[in-house]
Amino acid sequence: MNKTLTVAKYTFIEVYRSKVMLSIVFIAIGLIIISYVASEFAYGAPAKVALDFGYGLTSISNIIMSIFIGSNLLSKEIESRTLYMILSRPISRTSFMLGKVIGLSSVLIINTIILSLVSVGIYKFLDGEINILMIWAAWFSFVEAFIVMLVAILFSLSTSNALAVIYTIIFWIAGHSISTTSKILFAKSNSFFSISLKNISCIVPDLEKINLKDFLIYEQSVTVDFLFRTQLYAIIYIAALLFMISYFFKNKNLD
Repeated sequence: MNKTLTVAKYTFIEVYRSKVMLSIVFIAIGLIIISYVASEFAYGAPAKVALDFGYGLTSISNIIMSIFIGSNLLSKEIESRTLYMILSRPISRTSFMLGKVIGLSSVLIINTIILSLVSVGIYKFLDGEINILMIWAAWFSFVEAFIVMLVAILFSLSTSNALAVIYTIIFWIAGHSISTTSKILFAKSNSFFSISLKNISCIVPDLEKINLKDFLIYEQSVTVDFLFRTQLYAIIYIAALLFMISYFFKNKNLD
């Protein structure tokens, strides 16, 4: 476990030195400006509009960051040959990969916390009322980004960085389209299309289940049962992705 945490520590430092953390600051400043300007054009509910923009930009920022840091997880270390030096030491490939995942996810956590606090700060400044659901919405924004990052890592183990980015974007779009597409009349009336969607949903997760932004903005409440089922759904999918990443990396030829 100590070796895994050591890899996580140096992965975080590596990402920090790549100026990713500086981009978070610029995104936060942009978020403040965009959210405030959007609220000025709102009539009757400027606080909700600002919160909607804030959490929306937080989610987009998380997804973009997760795709690019996930798809580039190993490429730099393979090119610089440092990966071979690390794996020549007494550390398993599984521990190494888990450490990399933890290190990268810590960057997503920091990004989520900073941008969510900025969003809530603007919302409060515009006389909005604080809701516990804000914390859950921020948490599931991170969970969604974490899943996307794991998918990007999985693709990067079997293809080039560019294709890994493209495939992950397609995965993310499909994840948000499944539930909506299954509700249209054509999908319900066409048995082949309906069965195809069900088969796809067994592989691609329904990311709309993890998105609580609409609940936060419009309903402002969810049941405990919903939160439990959503977290369980995400945990099962994350566990499956981690298993596949570990398996493919363990059997990957690095020569």
